[in-house]
Amino acid sequence: MASDLQVLVDQLSVRVGAAALLEDREQRPVVYSCQVGPIDSVRRDSILHRATSPELMSWFRSFGILEARRPLRIPACPELGILARVCAPAWYRERLLGFLWMIDPDEKIGTAELGEVEKAAEHAALMLYEDHLAQRLVVQALAHLLSPSEELREAAANQLADQSLVRDGEPVVVVVVAPLPPPAHGLAAIEEALFDVGWEVPSGSLLRLACSDHGVLLVRLRNIDDVESTAVIAKAAREMLGRRLGALAGAHGTAPPRVVATIGDPQLELCRAVSSYRQARLATKVAAAIPAMGDVVRWRDLGVFRALAQLPNREALESALDPRVEVLLQSGEDDLVVTLETYLDLAGDAKATAERLHLHRGTLYYRLDKAERLAGIDVRNGYDRLAVHLGLKLARLAGNGIS
Repeated sequence: MASDLQVLVDQLSVRVGAAALLEDREQRPVVYSCQVGPIDSVRRDSILHRATSPELMSWFRSFGILEARRPLRIPACPELGILARVCAPAWYRERLLGFLWMIDPDEKIGTAELGEVEKAAEHAALMLYEDHLAQRLVVQALAHLLSPSEELREAAANQLADQSLVRDGEPVVVVVVAPLPPPAHGLAAIEEALFDVGWEVPSGSLLRLACSDHGVLLVRLRNIDDVESTAVIAKAAREMLGRRLGALAGAHGTAPPRVVATIGDPQLELCRAVSSYRQARLATKVAAAIPAMGDVVRWRDLGVFRALAQLPNREALESALDPRVEVLLQSGEDDLVVTLETYLDLAGDAKATAERLHLHRGTLYYRLDKAERLAGIDVRNGYDRLAVHLGLKLARLAGNGIS
């Protein structure tokens, strides 16, 4: 589809004698012709950064481009470095799908040429709509590929292979990006962020699925050990969703949520992508409960949390707690709990614990001694350390009272 749109804008540019740029509804460039005539910073930055700043979007939209059905002229604005241009909104029926732009500072685009631009915008809208429909089918196939139904997974894998979206025997991995906690009306931000990621990677290397509280990227790998490209995509997805949600929070005067990206294990069979997805979702659960894990987390790096995260439900988590941990948690002595957990996290290194918590060494020993007496444990006993350390991590996963 992109190649057809490229031909469209190239031919229009030749006929009209001006450079053409097609953007989507979010004013991100889709395709653009070779530069003909003058160029301004807006056109250059749009192509280089694949986005239009919110301020410039508001300025352009103040001229009614969201409502216009015919090409309209946008005046120059020297203060913003904007040359005069023609904007032709690309409508398919009642759906605005994008904008076709042509810089025209001397109004050399006359009535006949405006007719050419209008026809091209109509044609572009039809192609964008067809691409939208094709993407919906891919999204549905990816949703089926990650479903609990083995029958649906097999059918989806066959469909994706038939469409050459994934090749047989090609390793894949799933990246999940999620806001913590999910904000109201976050789905649109997740959809747009996943679309943004597509600009940063080679065409066809990933498939996208937006859910109400998280986004999914199915990444095609060069080989089963190709971990670096996955990390780059995960970081980009996290940054882009954070940017989108930050703008949304700013508009509503609220604090933006924390955003994490998690990575499952690579799979050699497409039907097993669901395993990578489940792992990434469990890793999200761990990242939410244990912020020290970081904001980009791999399932393979979670150690004991791989087992703890798979306990079936909160009741199972709580029933696995050592009674001595429950005593600590119910004591209301939060400082003792945090101090003991940090001490165990740092393998009993008193110096490192005191530095991490900004405590005097005497205060540290006082708190550890008090925790031992309160819970009836001995931090020098390996079994006690193991039981309490695991118990505290289980309590975090269960959301049970650790701040």
